[in-house]
Amino acid sequence: SCSFNYSNGEFMIYDHVFPKSDLVSLFCARIIQLETTDSILLLHPDAEIGMPTNSCGLFSSHNFIDKLSLNPLPPSLYISKSKPYSMRSEWLEKHLAIVLALDGAYISTRAKLNLISKDSGEILGSAPISGKISFNQIHNIQIPSNLSSKWYGIIHTNPLDITNNNSSCRGDNTYESWFNNLINIPNTIELRNGLGSENEPNNIDKILEIAQLYFNENIRTN
Repeated sequence: SCSFNYSNGEFMIYDHVFPKSDLVSLFCARIIQLETTDSILLLHPDAEIGMPTNSCGLFSSHNFIDKLSLNPLPPSLYISKSKPYSMRSEWLEKHLAIVLALDGAYISTRAKLNLISKDSGEILGSAPISGKISFNQIHNIQIPSNLSSKWYGIIHTNPLDITNNNSSCRGDNTYESWFNNLINIPNTIELRNGLGSENEPNNIDKILEIAQLYFNENIRTN
């Protein structure tokens, strides 16, 4: 639960604090929310969560939608109708933030956490939540080294003229294609700098797997 601590000046105590609200942090926060009654604070340095993003919007199964209780989904996700599946991941991140907030998580954008000690810090920036806070756990989730190879995500308007297993046509008829080297694609409208294994980018399934493993190893056992 979240409470006031009057002994150290009046500031909030949270069970879990995430200094950034990238996709893996949002997934982990949602798992915490569904499996515990702990309080959660998500911080984000930018004005909006999900805008911009470097996350991959490809996925192999819709199971994560039910697993994380994300229905109803907004039409802005523009989920592809056939395999390989994809969606607009910036809107997935935004939708996750909305769901988390509706279910009780605290979220503050334009915020940076300056650590004071291992269990306290000060939120800086023009943020809705600011000042000194205390917490039981802080979560800086790192992507494993074997999943940290450089990948480039290209959003483009025309289909590829080459074979690529990491490419999908989204529901808005734009294409999302990922490459482990930077190539020139005609009619590119966005370039993302992502991570992955030697063979594929870290898609939505893989990021959820990382978040679940982090939860199992660092939170469930506490």
